[in-house]
Amino acid sequence: MSALEKARSIPVVGDSTVLVGPGLFSEIPKDIKNKFPKTSKFVIISDKTVYGLYGDKLLEGCKAQGLNTIAYQITPGEKSKCRKVKAEVEDFMLENRCLRDTLVIALGGGVVGDLAGFVAATYLRGVPVVQIPTSVMAMVDSSVGGKTAINVPAGKNLIGAFHQPRVVYADMLLLKTLTEKQVKEGLAEAVKMGCIRNAELFDYMEKNAEKILKQDSEALAEVIYTAIKGKADVVAQDEKEKGLRSTLNFGHTIGHAVEALEKKEVLYHGECVAIGMVHEMAVLADMGHLDVKHVDRITECLKAYNLPTDIPEELKVEDMMKKMKIDKKNKNGQIRITCVQGIGCKSSSSSSSSSS
Repeated sequence: MSALEKARSIPVVGDSTVLVGPGLFSEIPKDIKNKFPKTSKFVIISDKTVYGLYGDKLLEGCKAQGLNTIAYQITPGEKSKCRKVKAEVEDFMLENRCLRDTLVIALGGGVVGDLAGFVAATYLRGVPVVQIPTSVMAMVDSSVGGKTAINVPAGKNLIGAFHQPRVVYADMLLLKTLTEKQVKEGLAEAVKMGCIRNAELFDYMEKNAEKILKQDSEALAEVIYTAIKGKADVVAQDEKEKGLRSTLNFGHTIGHAVEALEKKEVLYHGECVAIGMVHEMAVLADMGHLDVKHVDRITECLKAYNLPTDIPEELKVEDMMKKMKIDKKNKNGQIRITCVQGIGCKSSSSSSSSSS
């Protein structure tokens, strides 16, 4: 039985599906040939680091299947998720006469997935995209659900579109090259999912932190599959974030402010979300929405994964408030955070605080 036949399938919205399992990568070219028989051109978008690990292998595999495939590499890092680089990718596709029967293949972490997804959403008014996430963060969060975006000077992910990937190939073997810092920042999003939707996932992560951090294949696979399934369930109910899906932003209001400001230490997105979760929960406890014991519990869980929980001391409250005031989740001039009432309680609303 092939890896694709063994893979666990998670439906999302419409014909968007996530396939989860080890060893999928080598079978992707044949699978996309079967799934997209009328596609005339395939465009791999990756960053130079990831492409160096997997890009040529994917390109050669596609060509071996008779697929007309080209590739574009961006500079690694959040700075590439911008208007300028998006335009460069689009110009490359136009120069190579990519038409509406083109498939974009996003190979990389969250930056590549967000950028390539947004390119696909707008190129010739929309072409299909598949995602091959190569980080824990991208697997459990950013590649699933169709949110695509770029950053602008005013803030993170403020320009974008909803564009569901036709397939997400989540192959855990692609995570073997990651550093511990890269693994743990993605696990922050899995902790988030446990906190807002799935008490069993949170319990599992509490009890198995050492195994999961060491990438024990069974433990990590369980966390990734369960976190993806949780997100897919939310997206299926609220694709365009009219209500329920906004609960997935837990930790992101304060987290994005921390991420956007200059700091002494480089903090990845998931690390900033970890800080945001603790402090947003603390705000909710102060407002009487939950018992402070839940704040202590999530703090200890995050610390077990060596994730930060304190706002860097060099950041000023007034600077963070400025960033939070232009958060895309805000309504009627009020800063909004997800209202969590306890670990694993299914959150369904947002709590507003005055923006003054």
